[in-house]
Amino acid sequence: MSIQLHKETPRAKTTTVAIVGNLNLDIRTSPIFNSDLILKDGETSIDEIYESVGGGGANTATAVALMGGLAHFCCAIGDDELGKRLCRFMEGIGVRVHAAIKPVATGRSVALTWNNHQRHFVSSLPNTRLLDELDIDLEALRNMGCRHLYRADPWFSDRMFPLGNSALLRRAREIGMETSLDINWDPKWSHERNMKMKEVQERISWLKSALPYVSFVHGNDSELAFFAGVQSAEECARQLMEWGAGAVIVHRGARGCAAATDGDWIEVAAGPIAKIVNEAGTGDVFTAAFLLGVDLPLEDRLRRSASAAEGHVQGIVNYIPRLGDRIYS
Repeated sequence: MSIQLHKETPRAKTTTVAIVGNLNLDIRTSPIFNSDLILKDGETSIDEIYESVGGGGANTATAVALMGGLAHFCCAIGDDELGKRLCRFMEGIGVRVHAAIKPVATGRSVALTWNNHQRHFVSSLPNTRLLDELDIDLEALRNMGCRHLYRADPWFSDRMFPLGNSALLRRAREIGMETSLDINWDPKWSHERNMKMKEVQERISWLKSALPYVSFVHGNDSELAFFAGVQSAEECARQLMEWGAGAVIVHRGARGCAAATDGDWIEVAAGPIAKIVNEAGTGDVFTAAFLLGVDLPLEDRLRRSASAAEGHVQGIVNYIPRLGDRIYS
């Protein structure tokens, strides 16, 4: 398969962003019939199983490059051929990869997709656990033209807790960079009933301490609700801004998207979806377009980001290519 570069985002050619996050191999499935039988002995046949670059940060950086922007992607890889292979693929797309090599294996994730549009990831990410704040040279990124730092996948980097994420975002603001933070799903939240809630709340408090240094918080309804401890999207946004966030961008899937700023709440409805082709990475595509729409008014920025995500989910544009896809301009 061949993938075309899509340079449609305003000012994309001159927009340079820094992204910090996870890089792993994703092993993805076509939709699996949702049945209890999948948890029992046996075998299930599906249409295909394929590989792609994985990780929220890696997906966002890839989408930025395919939209025509310039992404500097900071990550950790294992000291192995898989890590080098993933970096080569991203660099072939146009991403500038800054990878710290760690004495472990590069991570893998099995992305199970069900026919009811639910997904579940089974992951082992030893390289990202070792990503350290000091692995990211913010001054060098600033000198290479980065004016925005996006922190993706914060829960997976053990060495960035308790205060590494706060320190990274604070340093970025001190040198004049705008910042974003994706509050994605912490895997420990899935097992909260089997562990002490004290650990979950402690991890939330560690990331909450970074919010005064965050220009834009990203997350979907369920992620933000769990993190903030309130249910409605508007209440979540108010709570996050009380804790210090500059603005909150809510990814709402089939309900569209929304943004909260000081004194304003903007909602954008989702466009029609004729078919679903790409189940994974839609939020990362949305964020990539949002990062590149820096010169747009906020509502227009949301609409352009939603349009990019809708194109990706329908397969009109594939912003997260499979390993082995040929990229052309």
